[in-house]
Amino acid sequence: MIKKLLWLLFCLCFSTQLIASEDKALFWKVESDNATVYLLGSIHYANKDFYPLRSEIEIAFESSDALVVEVEMNAASMSSYNDLIASEGTYPGNETIKDHVSKETYEALKDQLKKLGLPLELVYKQKPGILVLTLTAVHVMRLGLDPALGIDPYFTSRAKGKKNIIALETTEQQLRIFLDLPNGDLVLRESLHSIDEAEKLLDKVIEAWKQGDEKKLYQLLFEDALKQYPEFAAIYDRLIYQRNVKMAQAIKGYLKTKETYFVVVGAGHFLGNKGIVRLLENSGYKVKRL
Repeated sequence: MIKKLLWLLFCLCFSTQLIASEDKALFWKVESDNATVYLLGSIHYANKDFYPLRSEIEIAFESSDALVVEVEMNAASMSSYNDLIASEGTYPGNETIKDHVSKETYEALKDQLKKLGLPLELVYKQKPGILVLTLTAVHVMRLGLDPALGIDPYFTSRAKGKKNIIALETTEQQLRIFLDLPNGDLVLRESLHSIDEAEKLLDKVIEAWKQGDEKKLYQLLFEDALKQYPEFAAIYDRLIYQRNVKMAQAIKGYLKTKETYFVVVGAGHFLGNKGIVRLLENSGYKVKRL
């Protein structure tokens, strides 16, 4: 069974074992004739022990004119997010998740909800992609991690009122990825199976991230899953690769200005031949690992 997809969706979550100031992290610098862009692989869930980050990262942020994030979470975006889940992320009438997934997936869902201490009635109207988001958030927070302490809000809170904040995507764009997820039954089933292996996988991912081992991270988050389940290629294409192309295009636009940008997106977006780093290199830019 695949034990990676659940964590790929959130592009690296880390535990209290990290000593942030000593970690190499995934951090790059790209320069043009007049502009500089820093690229930081984000962790969407973290804790207070994760900060401060390595000095090079903190200094680069302070020197930047603008902060670029995947989505700027505020009251308006959260309201839009909740409205969309209510209108399109749940089944109408008497329909439930049971009517739209295999018996195996449904039984796995009931088993996992029992382990988490959550009643089926709380989530049984949610569609597969939304269920993945819900259960992932619940489990990761039970491991002691908090979305409010992730890398994205850490820098966003510091940039407010001081730097221009640019969002690469909207909450609706991100949520629609999960609303229209290819083969939702497969994604939900494998995510449910992966929950039981979460802590073991985290240990491997943490070590690779601390060492700055891009190849190992790529293996853990991409290669192993795609080798065992080729049908995941369409899912990865929608979750990661298509978004990488759009993000890289935006970054190339920043490199045509005369300013310095600090870009924070999920770490998985930078990895492999279809990652943002390689896309920029293929466009002729020199990307330096810091």
